[in-house]
Amino acid sequence: MTRYLVLSDLHLADIEEHDDGWKAHKARRHTYDDALAETIARFADDGDGDDDGRAARDERRVLVLNGDTLDFDLVSAVPDADERAPFSVSRRERRVGLDATASKSAWKARRVLADHPFFVEALARFVSASARHELVIIAGNHDPELVFDEVQAAVREALRAAGAREADVEARVRFERWFYMVPGEIYVEHGQQYDVYCAQRFVLSPTLESPGREREVTISMGDLSNRLLLGRMGTFNPHASDYILGALSYVGHWLRHYAFTRRSLIGAWILGSLAVLRRMLAIRRRLRRRPADYDALLAQQAERAGVPLETVHALERLRRRPIHQRVYRMMRELWLDRVLLALAMTGGTVALALVPIPLWIKLVVPLSVMPLLWFGYEHLARGETIFSIERHALEVAREVARLTRCKLVTFGHTHRPELVPLSGGSTYVNTGTWAPVLRRGELAPGLRNVLEARFVEGCEPQIAFSSRSDHVPAPALHDEARRAEVAEELAA
Repeated sequence: MTRYLVLSDLHLADIEEHDDGWKAHKARRHTYDDALAETIARFADDGDGDDDGRAARDERRVLVLNGDTLDFDLVSAVPDADERAPFSVSRRERRVGLDATASKSAWKARRVLADHPFFVEALARFVSASARHELVIIAGNHDPELVFDEVQAAVREALRAAGAREADVEARVRFERWFYMVPGEIYVEHGQQYDVYCAQRFVLSPTLESPGREREVTISMGDLSNRLLLGRMGTFNPHASDYILGALSYVGHWLRHYAFTRRSLIGAWILGSLAVLRRMLAIRRRLRRRPADYDALLAQQAERAGVPLETVHALERLRRRPIHQRVYRMMRELWLDRVLLALAMTGGTVALALVPIPLWIKLVVPLSVMPLLWFGYEHLARGETIFSIERHALEVAREVARLTRCKLVTFGHTHRPELVPLSGGSTYVNTGTWAPVLRRGELAPGLRNVLEARFVEGCEPQIAFSSRSDHVPAPALHDEARRAEVAEELAA
């Protein structure tokens, strides 16, 4: 018998407090360490006191943290001047946070874990409670730095400091770069590989090495935008899609939050967008070659998962082509294409005003032709959005279930909780997020979804999906009508 508890998208970061509400999503009042610790403790102890206590204690219990557990993108803290850090900190890093190298990422991990002691203590108690307990930590797009041995060592060190025994930590804590799988039972993957904005080209080897420089993780465009762009816009909640607004809405946001302050929304956007584009172009040039050991890494992944190598190759082919391979789409996502188009139209209007042509032409072209060109361009240039990516995840889950024959397939990443029955008796679950969300214009607790599954040989799995938040309803089970609706959306 095996029981699983799957949590995703905790987005734990360093704590920041600002009197004016800046970066409210990082304030201590929006942490949930106590609820998280209680959830883990209940999973560890559930059933020990009833008539079936012996059977419960004999169960193998696996706690899976499915990506974006530690949000390295949000950590803007740097070592104090009097702190003896084993690295230097540049002026740019003091503005936007430390680079994603091994030593700096380990420092970030220790900083985050120190700010969330209840969570660390709950993990330590779980690991040491029984020889049949296992902790699996899967890397997501906000914490790809977990691939570094130094970061993994920092996590293990924090668990030992919180009371876990050395032998327990070494034997029962497992890190996964891509997915965790038990054949015939469960497949757990964060899901960023199916998102063009957050996919890694080589998910098992997401690092770059350069002569004379420390090895660093390749950051996706979506996460670079969090670090260099949204991280400098503290009035937006990066855990939700509320930062995606229309042009007029951005003007209103600027009037409410920036117009009468020293902070600059436009400056942060322009400078941040150019920084993201420059970094992505540099990464694009350095990612042209497939890592020499990648085939060996795929073989190791197949061995750990207990599936044929051909299955892992088929799973890898499901990933989306990362957006850093498409320069135009990067510019569009950063709104730089609209800036260039607006500048071209402004220049055209000035040029018309200066040339000796009839006045009606000078008026008609800017007032009618150019707006038509703008709306025509917007219609033709529309592409994939984060909302279409959410629908695509269900299609991928269906294919993963077919390839792996697992009864339960679960992703995170999109922050959209759902439970959908699949053909063949499998079930797909997206576990949403524990991070705060925007509700009626104010930050509120996230759904805090919990996925529990129990597998007993010869029996159908027991799957329970619920919410630990008292402020919002639990996500509903999608029925057959909803399945048909989603299928029609995907077909369209």
